[in-house]
Amino acid sequence: MTDRLEGVANGAGVVRGAVARGYEAVATAFAELPASNPDYAAQIAVYSSGIRVVDLWCGAGMDADSLLPIASCTKGAAYVCAAVLAQAGELDLDRTVGTYWPEFVAEGKADTTVRQLLSHQAGLVGLEEGFRLVDLYDDRLLAARLALQRPYWRPGSAHGYHGFTIGALVGELVYRITGQTLQAFYDTRIRRPRGIDLFVGLPEALDHRFVPLITPPASGSDDRLTAGSLRGVASAVPVADPIQVHNSREFRAAGPASSGGTASARGLALLYASCLDPVGVQSPVITRATAVEWAQIHSTGHDLVMGRPSRFGLGFQLPGEERPYLSARTFGHDGGGGCWGFADPRTGTAFGYTRRNVVSDRDESGALARVVQECALEAKERSR
Repeated sequence: MTDRLEGVANGAGVVRGAVARGYEAVATAFAELPASNPDYAAQIAVYSSGIRVVDLWCGAGMDADSLLPIASCTKGAAYVCAAVLAQAGELDLDRTVGTYWPEFVAEGKADTTVRQLLSHQAGLVGLEEGFRLVDLYDDRLLAARLALQRPYWRPGSAHGYHGFTIGALVGELVYRITGQTLQAFYDTRIRRPRGIDLFVGLPEALDHRFVPLITPPASGSDDRLTAGSLRGVASAVPVADPIQVHNSREFRAAGPASSGGTASARGLALLYASCLDPVGVQSPVITRATAVEWAQIHSTGHDLVMGRPSRFGLGFQLPGEERPYLSARTFGHDGGGGCWGFADPRTGTAFGYTRRNVVSDRDESGALARVVQECALEAKERSR
């Protein structure tokens, strides 16, 4: 924190933390959420040009440095790892995956490029025999199974969200190039040097900061009806309660790169702040040119898995028409339950949001991000 920040609390004293001058509207918007929902528990953090300008939290069990499961937001860390290797010339996006991972060429995948794999075009969204419980914890084991499988569509002909598999696929590339697991590479090359409070594999010594997710009421849906569809193949996991998996010590220790990360909102925001220039006195993890390439649209249109339009760059989710307040160069990733992180080079903003109460029907993070962007643009105007 810097001396530019001022303490903030709502009338009931629920919201704690601080915002910089000019970002008071974010505190107001954030305070409205627990005011309308007494069970609400969340964190929000924002960096602007490398300086933290929003740092707020509220709710049962929550503190400034509480660590929560971030589900698919973990994928952002995996993509940053791959971007670092590509920037260093160790990973060529237009070479075949089999160049680095010979076993991958089985079942008609010899021509699949790294670029296609990263942009969710590889067609490896699930397994013919179905996911096993061990596959959810062990990225290398899952990658070995995927390497032997025929894709669900011809790579490069379409795209579909590789929700449970992309982390293992990217992780295997990292391992084949560096000899380190993605978890180890991320920790030594990215997280530790910058003190990023986002972990892909949480050390047991930090368990005292962990706050479990709160399971939502059962929806009553019947997954048997869609089990054979692409969406069913991609999302069918052999557990009755996925939230309890995310809350388990075993899962957060393993840190599968698709969905096993743990972070505070500060850490999620700092991961993306580290991809923008400038970041304090440190150079960014990736250059501006790399960020532009990885935020370029590679896959757009109908998503074969999600059954609706989606946009992906090299791994990262990209904003669609429903979020016009984000610039065309924005890159990031959301996570099941409501968490979200992104970087917007236009405003120099890096955003992190974590939520303890799992939700799927409200875009609270989007409403907060809109206010953040308004404040950032006004701050830029004032500085001219």
